[in-house]
Amino acid sequence: MNFKVEKRDTYSVITMLSERLDVHTTAELRSELVLLAGDSVKNMLLDLSSCNYCDTSGLSAILIAHRLCKDGRLVLVSTSKSVENMLSIQRFDPPVLIIETLAEGEAEMEK
Repeated sequence: MNFKVEKRDTYSVITMLSERLDVHTTAELRSELVLLAGDSVKNMLLDLSSCNYCDTSGLSAILIAHRLCKDGRLVLVSTSKSVENMLSIQRFDPPVLIIETLAEGEAEMEK
């Protein structure tokens, strides 16, 4: 698996373990996001801090997470300019918060 999932009281943390968020790593991620939403998870913290590359397939997975969190919150953790550049292509409504560290992301989710 290219990611791990940790369920918290009010949100789930999905941590990408791969350096790439691309066609080879996102199919399984998209399925997991849908399963989480089916389990009534409305708040997700998507940790992309290990990713240094994102293509349109990765953007699609993030869009799915955004859509599934429409009644909750999606927060992304990323420090990669490549990932942030790909995210800037899409105008999220409501906007997606991008945080630099997992600890900051968790603090944001606890608010």
